[in-house]
Amino acid sequence: MKKIILSSLIVLISLFVIGCAPSVPTGVTGGYYTSADCQNKPDAIFDPSRAADKIVINKSEHKLYVYKDGKVIKTFPVSLGSNPGRKLSRGDLRTPVGRYTILDKRCHPIKYRAMTLSYPNAEDRARAAKAGVDPGGQITIHGQPHWNADGHGDSYTLSHDWTNGCIALTNKDLDWLWGSVRVGTPVIINE
Repeated sequence: MKKIILSSLIVLISLFVIGCAPSVPTGVTGGYYTSADCQNKPDAIFDPSRAADKIVINKSEHKLYVYKDGKVIKTFPVSLGSNPGRKLSRGDLRTPVGRYTILDKRCHPIKYRAMTLSYPNAEDRARAAKAGVDPGGQITIHGQPHWNADGHGDSYTLSHDWTNGCIALTNKDLDWLWGSVRVGTPVIINE
């Protein structure tokens, strides 16, 4: 019995040392972005040649599609709210479904950059009122936590739904999107 336990322990340690153990992001947790962290990035400067007509997010695919002149010009993987389903109330950790617009674009101290969506819309407010709950707000398309500022944990964050109901891209992808959308750009979120 001792031989089996010892052999199992050696195998587990070997797997961990050579990198076959499940990968978990490393780095410092917490931290904050400064305004300088999100300014003056070449991809993030608005480029009229790739100005988006609309953004479509398909939750079931975990994809964000950028459209120009009716055609998809770019596709990005996204992370969503950590609780599956359609957003109904504040704090339910769900990503909404519906038609929205981008209300603002701003540097964000925790999530790098954020584009606020016009959630809740009239339909969202009616559904919440019928259920007797507050629909919440401040749903954004945003970047990564500070510990992943350099992108070393992108594969980890994109393989999990971890937001409070927002849509998260890698910082690199968000830079490109930032340079392609204006305030007022339509955003359609599908199941």
